[in-house]
Amino acid sequence: MAADARLAINASIVGGNPTGLGIYSIKLIRALDEIRNDFFVYASSGGAFGSLRARTGRVPRATRPDYGGLGHVVRLLWLQGALRLWLSKTRPQGLLNTVPEGVLRSPVPQVTVVHDLLPLRFPPEYPRQQYYFRFLVPRILSDSRLVIADSGHTRSDILDHYDVPAGKVKVIYPGYDSSAFFCSGPNSSPQPRQDPYILYVGNLLPHKNLPRLLDAFALLRRRRSCRLIIRGEGRPAYARLLRERIESLGLRDAVTFAGYAGEDSLRRLYSDAVCLVLPSLGEGFGLPVLEAMACGTPVITASASSLPEVAGDAALMVDPYDALGLADAMYRTLTDSGLREDLRQRGLRRVSAFTWERTALEMSRLLDGAFGQSEAHCRALPLHDRA
Repeated sequence: MAADARLAINASIVGGNPTGLGIYSIKLIRALDEIRNDFFVYASSGGAFGSLRARTGRVPRATRPDYGGLGHVVRLLWLQGALRLWLSKTRPQGLLNTVPEGVLRSPVPQVTVVHDLLPLRFPPEYPRQQYYFRFLVPRILSDSRLVIADSGHTRSDILDHYDVPAGKVKVIYPGYDSSAFFCSGPNSSPQPRQDPYILYVGNLLPHKNLPRLLDAFALLRRRRSCRLIIRGEGRPAYARLLRERIESLGLRDAVTFAGYAGEDSLRRLYSDAVCLVLPSLGEGFGLPVLEAMACGTPVITASASSLPEVAGDAALMVDPYDALGLADAMYRTLTDSGLREDLRQRGLRRVSAFTWERTALEMSRLLDGAFGQSEAHCRALPLHDRA
């Protein structure tokens, strides 16, 4: 670790092909690098961050999440062994864990980010992770000086499930990538495109509520012709069940599965969609809501978990258990150009509050408070009111 680095960042979750938590870590560190000059990053893939002023320490490739359960076990061993040793030798003022994986009885103070507690809320979907969240995460949070939650909903979950003082858990919203997701044109017309489609973006997991979305889409198709594109991947067995549901509803020619692709491809999917539909039963944050809004795309989402908190008044909220209500919301969005334009304008205003610069500023100031640092290293920028 560099001698002048007062803050260490554990980004060992960043692998060779980052998704989800790895992307959060990359975006946060890039934004912190714009305003700080005093930290050092531990990651197995330094190239994933692009050009950083901060130095990066290499973590063994075997720790990468790309290796599944084995990578997770090796990463935990590395955290309790090699990272603990490095921290003991170099003695930074503090350690930031970008996910709830930290050093037990850390030799330096640490701050830990928790994105969601989905393995505890939906344990059958996370057969291995649920035990990690039951037995190790509470010890890591107990050993952390501060806990950062992605949303107020996640903060409430942390307080409900763990014996953590309320004053120790703070909320910092993630940002969205404005260089990748933006509105490239007016995206508003009296009628949607000739071959209109509704878009879902997310993993294929039971808590995402896709069977009910398919039921609602089948009801919609009785009133108006359109397509549904499901962009995401999941366990083959569950994907097979979804395809069987599609067949039984007579939707084989109307539903398309699209796997993960680059940001340019995803932006085009958002931009050309009539609306994004995210009827999930549980989200720690719900980033697709912001990405769609940034592209000028209307959003329909569930009135559950963190989604109302993220969407504010810029989306149509539906009961995620009400297929008829969801079908009606999709029909209104498909047929009402005035509603689409109103949601578009509200969405574009809403996303302006969720920038990575703002996330980094709030994170930086909390880190300084937790580790007793001055802000001399931090570029002075205004801290906005919370969205």
